[in-house]
Order: sequence, then C-alpha cells, then structure tokens
Amino acid sequence: MAEKRQLMEHYGHMKDTGQRYSDAPDRRAAILRRIELDGYVAATDLVAELGVSANTVRRDLRRLAGDGLVRAVRGGAAATGPAAATPFTDRSAQASDAKGAIAAAAVRHVEPGTAVALDSGTTTLEIAKLLPADAGLTVITHSLPAIAVLAPRPEVTLIGVGGQYGRDTRSFGGPETLAALENVSVRTLFLAATALDGSGVYGATPYEAETKRRLIAVARRTIVVGDARKFGLSAPIRVCGWDAVERLVTDAVPEGFAGVQVEIG
Repeated sequence: MAEKRQLMEHYGHMKDTGQRYSDAPDRRAAILRRIELDGYVAATDLVAELGVSANTVRRDLRRLAGDGLVRAVRGGAAATGPAAATPFTDRSAQASDAKGAIAAAAVRHVEPGTAVALDSGTTTLEIAKLLPADAGLTVITHSLPAIAVLAPRPEVTLIGVGGQYGRDTRSFGGPETLAALENVSVRTLFLAATALDGSGVYGATPYEAETKRRLIAVARRTIVVGDARKFGLSAPIRVCGWDAVERLVTDAVPEGFAGVQVEIG
C-alpha cells in the first residue's frame, strides 16, 4: 500500500501542459485524473484527448496497470477496487413497492408515438411492464428481462440491442452494444443507477457506464429512476452529472439535495 501511495503521489505531482502530451509522466498523470473522475476511460478516447498514438496509450495503460494504479479492462482501463454489481435477482427483491411506485410515476412522461430507451435495471424493468398499450411506442433496450416482457406485445416496436451478455445485470454490453446504439435516436431515456449522490449518477462496471453514457448521448431527454436506497450506496464509476439529466423520479431524497428536479413516485 505504501508503494502504491508513493506512485500515486509521484504521478499526482505532474501538471497539465495544455499541449500535446509528449512527456510520459504528464500523460499518465492525465490518465489517472480522468479515471479518478469517471472511473473508466476508453483507449480510443485517450488517443484523441492526449494527441498520441494508440500504441503509446496502450503502453501507458500497461505501465499504470503494472504499477497497480488502474485496472486493465477490454478497450481501456478502470479504477481499482470492486467492479461487480449485485446480482439482478438479489436487487429485484429490494424495495419492490418503491420501484413499482417510481415506475408508475415515470411512465406518465412517455409521449405517444415516440421512441423510448430503457436502461438495464430492476426499476426500468417495472417501467417496461407498465408502458401504455396502443401508444405507438418504439422501445430500445439492452436489458434481457425488458426484452422478454415486451416481446409478446405486438403494439410495441421492440429493438433489442445485443452484445456481450452480463449475467449479473442480465443485460448486454461492450463494443457491439455501443456500436448498435450509435445510430439510434430516442425521445426519452429512463436511466437506472447503481448509486446516486449530490454530484450525479454512478455505475458498477466500465461496460455498464459506457452503455449508459451512449444512451444519454442518443436521447433528447434523460429521466433517472431509482429508489432512495441508492443515495446510501456507492459505485466506482461516475456516469454523468445532474446537468445531463432532466429529472429524478424516486421515493425520497436526502435533506438538502438540489442536484436536479425531483419527482416523488
């Protein structure tokens, strides 16, 4: 631990130059700051942000991972520490009444004849069950349980997004999922969260966070849905700040919370 702390302090002393990162310590310090903020960074994003080659980025990530400062994952690097989400079946049984009430409040924001995106999660699954009939909806989702709920409904145009299947979240993620979402457009996104706090929305894994960010990017408005327990939980990867969200639909918020418009379900 002492050695890791010394390495963090070494990189932390490096300053941003505001120019192309030709100096390796400066690059690695910038990478560490990005991962500290977001919990994850894609190698392709670093190539553009740092103005260096893909090979250079890969070498930097290998060095940081070798020093124990980041965790190497497919396509990039993540913060060290726990990365697994609580299994879906366990989460489904938690705060079930609150999730039903939140879902009922959330579906009131669905506009007939529009495209809706459902993030993966137990509360968004409840929304899938309550989507109004005969509203002419198109629903886009990477959540396998939501796909299973909506598949028998002929009045819903269902677009299931595939990729690498995650058994804990019962959803698809990874590069294939991101690519499939690149050319879609939706009116309303219902976004789930592993954890919430005054600064924004958090996810459990790099793939989960990247998928959420892509969904936010293709949606005209984002509505976060989550029960009050999420304010007492923690997760390693920041997905977005409240400035990216139109409203939060929940059952309660901590005293003094003012991050975004709140609707109590």
